[in-house]
Amino acid sequence: MSHQPGSRGFDLDAAFKTFGAVGIAISAALIVAVLALTDPFGEYVTASPALLGTLLYGALVVAVGYTTYALRRG
Repeated sequence: MSHQPGSRGFDLDAAFKTFGAVGIAISAALIVAVLALTDPFGEYVTASPALLGTLLYGALVVAVGYTTYALRRG
């Protein structure tokens, strides 16, 4: 199977980047879910769950945004 210069085939690099971005997003979402559901900090954190969820969601948005930026740049 030869690759000809004018043909558009499957872009393996883009597929790996997309797979990595999806993996990072799923990992971050699972971390946020575990932190939100298990309350691992107990008495050390006295903020409301809504505030903690908002902060963790903001961190997730920043992480996914940076990942998207890095993948588009590369």
